[in-house]
Amino acid sequence: MNPRAAAHRILGEVRRGTRSDRAASRILPAVDPADRGLTLDIAFGCLRLRARLDAWIRVCADRPPSRMDRAVRDWLRIGAYQLTELRTPDHAAVGETVGAARSALGRGRAGYVNAVLRALARRRGADPGTGPGARPGALATAAPFPDPDVDPVGHLCSWGSHPEWLVRRWLARWELGDVRRLVEHQNRPPDVVVRMLSEGEPAPPDGVELAPVPGWPRSFRLERGLPQTALSGLRAVIQDPAASAVVDYTGGRLGEPVLDVCAAPGTKALGLAAASGAPVVALDISHRRLARLGAPARRLELPVSAAVADARRLPVAEAGTVLADVPCTGTGVLRRRADARWRLGQRGLDDLVALQREIVDACAAAVRPGGLLVYSTCSLEREENEEQVDALLDRRPDYRREPPPAGARDDCTTPRGDLFVRPWLTGTDGAYAARLRRIA
Repeated sequence: MNPRAAAHRILGEVRRGTRSDRAASRILPAVDPADRGLTLDIAFGCLRLRARLDAWIRVCADRPPSRMDRAVRDWLRIGAYQLTELRTPDHAAVGETVGAARSALGRGRAGYVNAVLRALARRRGADPGTGPGARPGALATAAPFPDPDVDPVGHLCSWGSHPEWLVRRWLARWELGDVRRLVEHQNRPPDVVVRMLSEGEPAPPDGVELAPVPGWPRSFRLERGLPQTALSGLRAVIQDPAASAVVDYTGGRLGEPVLDVCAAPGTKALGLAAASGAPVVALDISHRRLARLGAPARRLELPVSAAVADARRLPVAEAGTVLADVPCTGTGVLRRRADARWRLGQRGLDDLVALQREIVDACAAAVRPGGLLVYSTCSLEREENEEQVDALLDRRPDYRREPPPAGARDDCTTPRGDLFVRPWLTGTDGAYAARLRRIA
């Protein structure tokens, strides 16, 4: 399948409600392996930068993108992404996109796509600030985007391509410069990082190159080669340093039995088993996602078992350690979940907070006196993080916060001892965790 046509199919499936990673996994097998990287780059780039691309389209079309035929609009985003982000030569970006669109739309609607994309190409070529030789960052301050100094919210929503409600939440909490860095970070594709489960320097297999991630001793960025090739020759898992930090923050000496709740796909469970040597039971409500844990557990020969369970009704009477890795908005991993920012809203956040409360209550009840409960999310939102923990401590006076383990990074530890990985400071995903000891 043509990579642009495949990207268009991914965008269509996401528009109809499928999550981007699942849409990609369905469609990519029909694409030549050599073209899969381009397909993902275009599809996920169009999802992350939807608002930015629509701003470009709006000034080159006779109607706003919101009033366009949806299939036509997706083709325009695909073409605009190549012109403005990939800097694909005009003749290739427009010609290849319109050629693929013509097969799907017919000559009439493909002609409209051609006219708008050629107008965009001319606009960029005529403006020395936005043309192919533009200086880095020039596009960010070019029309059609609001002046970042006059209208910072508008700029972060259009050029920054984030929903306004989320931008306003972050600006109410952090400095404008930090939010700008966070937004830009979330718009970039994530690195592939392996976490080593054994000590010493990794010896990658042929065809694989790794580079250390500064500040994260167990993490190595995949510079060359495929992830599956790297894992075939290493005692390692694919895991962002922020998620690795949650494993390290849980600690190496764990009371048994150890439960990883809401565990799928189970990478943290593997890390806990490797670090502690203790058997880990991974629980998750999704059989499909939990099934992905079996092969790596066997490959790594780690004592990890899996069971399908609703985290609100744990099938365990008592545990020494529980990692409650609860469902969350994932605002710390928006670069990784390309379409997630457009699915989020205040109502969804409120629903998740209620669900997290049920789960953490069930987990707290399962920990025996003297045991450890670690609550974690990949969210940056207070309601899902410290406020959820504070509320639990109010309900459960038999718990107290526990200091972080030795070796925790100061810049990722809050004054109260919680883990809080902020992406704009670390260049990683975001993560939060709190250690809670049951004292009675």
